[in-house]
Order: sequence, then C-alpha cells, then structure tokens
Amino acid sequence: MNFRLWAVLLVLAVSAHAHEGGAKNPKPTQAKKALEAARKALTAVKKKQTASGNYKCCVKPSCDLCAATTGSCNCAANVAAGKGSCGECLAGWKNGRGTVKGASAKTMLLLPAEKQAIAQPAGDLPVELQQFRASILEAKRTLVKEKRFLCCVGGGCTQCAFETECPCGTDLALAKSAKAKSKGVCGDCLDGWKAGHGSFEGVQLSDVHLAPMESMDAMGPGSSASSGLYASGTGVQPRTTPNNMLTWRAGGWNMMLHGTLFGVYTDQTGPRGRDKIFGAGFVMPMATRRLGVGTLTLRAMFSPEPLLVTSGRYPLLYQEGETNKNIPILNGQHPHDFFGELAANYQIKLGERSSVTFYGALRGDPAIGPVAYIHRISASENPIATLGHHFQDSTHIANNVVTLALAHGPATLEFSGFHGREPDERRWNLEKGAIDSFATRLTITPTQRWAGQVSVARINNRENTHPLRDSFRQSASLTYVRPLNRGHWATTLVWGRNHDLEFTQTPTAAAFLASLLADAVVKPPKDNGKRDHIVLIPTRVRGQIYNSYLAESTLFLRNKHWIYGRVETADKDSLLLFEESKFVRLVEEQRYTRVRAYSMGYSYELKPPTTWLRPAIGGQLMVYDSPPNLAPVYGGHPVGVQLFLRVRLAPARR
Repeated sequence: MNFRLWAVLLVLAVSAHAHEGGAKNPKPTQAKKALEAARKALTAVKKKQTASGNYKCCVKPSCDLCAATTGSCNCAANVAAGKGSCGECLAGWKNGRGTVKGASAKTMLLLPAEKQAIAQPAGDLPVELQQFRASILEAKRTLVKEKRFLCCVGGGCTQCAFETECPCGTDLALAKSAKAKSKGVCGDCLDGWKAGHGSFEGVQLSDVHLAPMESMDAMGPGSSASSGLYASGTGVQPRTTPNNMLTWRAGGWNMMLHGTLFGVYTDQTGPRGRDKIFGAGFVMPMATRRLGVGTLTLRAMFSPEPLLVTSGRYPLLYQEGETNKNIPILNGQHPHDFFGELAANYQIKLGERSSVTFYGALRGDPAIGPVAYIHRISASENPIATLGHHFQDSTHIANNVVTLALAHGPATLEFSGFHGREPDERRWNLEKGAIDSFATRLTITPTQRWAGQVSVARINNRENTHPLRDSFRQSASLTYVRPLNRGHWATTLVWGRNHDLEFTQTPTAAAFLASLLADAVVKPPKDNGKRDHIVLIPTRVRGQIYNSYLAESTLFLRNKHWIYGRVETADKDSLLLFEESKFVRLVEEQRYTRVRAYSMGYSYELKPPTTWLRPAIGGQLMVYDSPPNLAPVYGGHPVGVQLFLRVRLAPARR
C-alpha cells in the first residue's frame, strides 16, 4: 500500500476517531488470523537470526522493529558505540529495559532501524520474513478498514498493528490542528519519522516525540503478550484492564499514582441494621526504573479509613472479622490499616517469554487468593466489602511478605512466606512477627482479556481471638475484562475456603473476669495474644470448614454510566446470633449457617474539575437472604442502601 493511500485513509478517519475515549471499534478484529500468522513468522525470523548471530538487540525482550525492517538487528553494538538504538528499543530504554552496560536512557540517540542491519550474504529474503510482510500487510489493511489503524508513517507501524489499535496519526493530526502538544507516538512511528517516512506535511521531526510510559512490562510478569498487570502485591488482572492512573517521569524513574475515595451513607434495615456515614478508599504511589540487569519497582498503599470509619467499623449485615476494643466485630466491616502496602519488587527478564520476580514487603500481599476486592476492576464502583473477604482475599494486608514468582509465557508460579497473624485494631502501626505462614499460587493469562488463579496457603495463628488456631486456605478465581466503545466490561468469579484446624485453647478466664470488674478493655502484653476466646480449662476446639462464593460484574458505558452488581454467598458461624459485647468471647463459635446477599448499583461520572480527578455520584441496593435459623433474629430479607460520592485519581476522559 503506497504512502498516499495511507494519508487519504487517515485524513478521512481523523474526524471520526479520537485518541482516548474516541470511537474505537469494540468488535473483535477480523485481522486476528493474519496477525497471528505475522507474529509466528516474525518470531521465526528472530529465532533464526539470533541463532546465527545476526540479531543483537539492546533491550529485553528484544525489539520486533529491526526484524520487520531488515531481518537483523545490530542495536546492541550501535548503542555501545554511541550511535543509538532503533525507535522501539529507544522506547524500551525509556521504560527501563535496556541491557547495554554504560549506556543511559537519558542520552540515548535514535538510529533508525534501516541503519541497524547486520551485513549478510546477498540473496533472496528469508522465507519467514516474506511470510511476515505478507501477513502484516493483510492485517494492516483490515485494521484500516475497521477504523482501528490510523498511523502517521508510510506503511504503518508494526508495533501498533500487533496491538490492533494505532491512534498515533490521529493524535498527531489533532495536536497539529489545535496547536497543542501531541501525546506522543509509538517507538516504531518515531523511528519512521527519523528515517523520513512521516506522512504529514508541515510536521517537523522536532514536533514528534515518544509517548510516555509506552510499555507496561514492569507492571506485570511481562512474559508474554497476554501477561496480566499487577494490582495488589503480585496478583494480576487481565492486560485489558483500563490504566486508571496518573503517570509521569522524574529523573530516571517512571512514576505512577492512582487511588479512589468514597464518601458513603449506608442504612441497613432489620433488627440488627444500623446507619452510618463513612469514607473508604486508598491511594497507591509507585515508581519503577532500570537497575542492574532488571527492573526495580517501589510500591505503597495508604488508606484514610482509620480516620473516616469511626467506632471501628461500618454497618454490614452478616459480616464478621477482627475486633474493636477487644470485642469481635459482628455485622460490621473493620477499616483497613493506614499502611496497606510498603513493598519493592525486582524483575529480571530471562528471555523473550520468561522472567523471575522477587517481591518483598514490610506490609503487602502474599501469593494467595484473587486480587483484593478494593483493587479489582470488577468491583471498582462498589464501596462495600465482600461477605467472603476473610475467606478469599483478607491476606492482602499481611506483614513481612517475601515472594518468588517464576513466569513463562502465560503462566506464573509463585511461592510466598509471610507472618500469618491478621493486623490488630491499632490501624496506624506496622506489626512485627516472624515468617510463619506459606502460600503458593498458579496464575494463567491465556489472552489479554482473561486471568485465572488457583492458590493454597497454610496461615498460622491467623486470628487475634484464636491466636493458637491455624488455617488452611484454598482459592480459585477467574476475571474477564472486555474493552468497549468508550468503556469496558469486567467480571470476576471467586471461590474461597478456610479450613480452620483443630487446636487446644488454653485458660484465659482470669484476665477476662478482671476486665469485667474493672470495666476496662484488656490490653494484652506484647505478642501474647490475650484477645483470645475465653475458656476456664484447656479445651480442644474441633476444626471448621467455611466456603464462600462470589460473582461480580461492572459495565462502564460511554465514559459516563457505571452499572454493576454482585451476588455472594458465605458460610458464617454462630456468633451472628449475638450482639457485640465482651460476653461473646465466652461463646465457642461453630460453623452455623450460610448467608446470601445480592447487590445492584449505578453511578454517573460528573464533569471533571481537573485533568487528573474523576468524580462520580451513585447508589446501590443490597438485599440479604436470611437462612431459616437466622431469620427470627435478622428478618427474612433485610435490605441495605448506600448513597455515595466517589473521586478517582485518573486522567479525565473525553
């Protein structure tokens, strides 16, 4: 296809296609087979040329641009000599993937891929390269017809073709017409402009710059094109999960910031229902850069909930877990600790399809369970905790976590050690404790839209109220994220199971009675676990098995409308028969019943007050299905209603 035809197609499409939030085609592309054939042929070219010593790239994973352009790559030698890298490799350097010692992303020059060839014997093009060029041309033609591919260089960039969307030309054209700064182009397009293949008249090379944060490899295992993106700890969501974060560069660091804050009014009906105004949310800063042979990422999460959730919990029928003033919380959700994550991970690429990641955290998320509900894209608009939280993802705030993750292709296998005790009710501190619990998780991301995991963990001394009890946890989950025209659709299924193991409870009645006489809360000595269940003599407590199931889905339409729902069922113990009081600690809880809850909500995106804040207003209805043995206490079908204002740190949508 000649340059003029590309330019004509681009001009015709510019008026109907915006860069972000524009009229993207949400249907599956008909170019899939051609793209798969092109990828297979290009991989064969790179494998063959690498084996013969004719593909010496300067980044990991190696670039596709040189293979597509000349069939060979000499970027490593040219970078070492100070001549520069190709455009795709330049983007890799900017995102911390460079491998040549002594070279710096700050001073990296651009030497087009056309000049990166290694001299080889004359002859016909390799069969694999011919097959690639034929397949990629067919794919590009299809993508242009589907109004997905609006490139700014002659012939079109291969990099965006493999991603099935190219907004580079649109963005550059709109920026030129509005005399505004372009958001940037991909590495392939920058390379094309440097080589003199730009398609727009009147655009100078100095007007074309690389789009920031072009690669998200450091944000996930990065072992395949379908690798997911990290959300909490080393838990991943599908790669098509929207990038709701602010990004910028500071020195040699790629900086990221995202967060969500809800202001909520809730009213729960029935004899045990209450109402309350509270706040929930988090903020997560991250920084990543190249360090040595790998990429270092620093992560943190902070929650304002200790300030915004008064009296130690907000109302949530049938919810249990943790304590407030040394009393087990019943029909309420505790606030999250201020420090949700203080962690670092270091990732080393072992080749085109493999990587190893080391994760360490004073406070973080070990390799057990799905992505925590506060970070799941399928729960992004729901401000209320899940009833199965303590069976599914409660370990997202654990102390002294270390994780080793091995990734190859779409599979990631992780091994974690961590301190098993849940955080205490002092929400501003970091608890100490030796690594005494262990977990392993297998995550599969077969395509960019799917992510699934299965995991098991031995969690020792998990609860403050039962410090001698150990638990065996199992979990499985599946998440699907489908991009839509100016929106997305995300769905998650979760199963979580706790097997609380049999143990012997030691006598603690004396301390309990003393607290009653003094009308004061027992303040336990350091690390002695005296918030536990009260017994008069050594008591053998039998094991219990609790299961929980969840299905949730969120639909975002036209960059304005959020429609979401959740269905969940969870096993609960006999403490739900009682009101919150110190005397509850005299009751030995047993698995008692199974509860169900159904939630449906809607929120509407308001006009952004700034370019970095997205507000919304919404509400939801929760309907509970009380089992027969709880209906006399709670009512048959109590209801919960929430009204909320939400603000999110994210680029404003157009």
